[in-house]
Amino acid sequence: MSAAAIDLAARSGIHIFFFSGSKPLAHLLPATYSPVQETWLAQIRAASDPQRRLAYAKLFAEGKLANQKTVLEEYEKRARASGNASVVPALTRGLEAVGDHLSRLQGCTSVDEVRQEEALAAKAYWEAIAALLPPNLGFELRLTRQRIRAEPDVEVDPFNRALNIGYSALLREVWAASLVAGLNPYVGFLHAPRTGKMSLVFDLMEEFRAVAVDRPLITLARTHPETLEPLRSNNPGHEDEPDSESREAFIAVWREVTNYMANTNPPLTQQVAAQAGRLSLSLRGREEYRPYRARW
Repeated sequence: MSAAAIDLAARSGIHIFFFSGSKPLAHLLPATYSPVQETWLAQIRAASDPQRRLAYAKLFAEGKLANQKTVLEEYEKRARASGNASVVPALTRGLEAVGDHLSRLQGCTSVDEVRQEEALAAKAYWEAIAALLPPNLGFELRLTRQRIRAEPDVEVDPFNRALNIGYSALLREVWAASLVAGLNPYVGFLHAPRTGKMSLVFDLMEEFRAVAVDRPLITLARTHPETLEPLRSNNPGHEDEPDSESREAFIAVWREVTNYMANTNPPLTQQVAAQAGRLSLSLRGREEYRPYRARW
């Protein structure tokens, strides 16, 4: 990328992202970028207050579980309408479990309890999703990038790799939206703070994972599983370094997710930006924060 291109992007207020495979490396901002200091200070105060942090953590988790429930409801309805009775029991079990954990969130008295309910709901959700996918893809449980790095010998199926690619595309949108809204990407509520970890970005992502990434990739896996198969050839333990055979599939998955987010009505890209703005206003005491809930 030339200096002239970077200069033009900076003067136009365009954000430039650098990724290695699905791993975010850097985000280039114009030198004139200046967040509203009031927002950063309010965000730090809220994250430092145990009760306010818990309240926001519950809201992010509520959005995530509610949208997981929406995705399962959508597929259960389709399965019943099409007479595909074999997957209905798994979807019903998943729906009931996610709904139960969603209802328990308000009773949580710590962020750790919120995370536990979120994790249990995720287990039930992915067990239900597994019933929807072609068996030859080999998806049985969710393998996060963190687990893949911690267990380099673990065998990673194509759908898990596709999810990790898709979540990176979502991360790019949320990352940019948080900065535009004047939020500090590193001061979060639900996700534990760690040096260099964009905890607030991951918090906001939770509300959109199921509808912005899971939904289009489930459809892709069910209708064109051959698109994902090349991801199986990726080098084990090197999730962020797709080899030549899997690069085309990597690009296809990235485009599937980014195009989906841009073309929903209203576009999910706009919803992400709006939600970041609402959080900014809420932290400054201007309005009550409500988690994003998708429609069918």
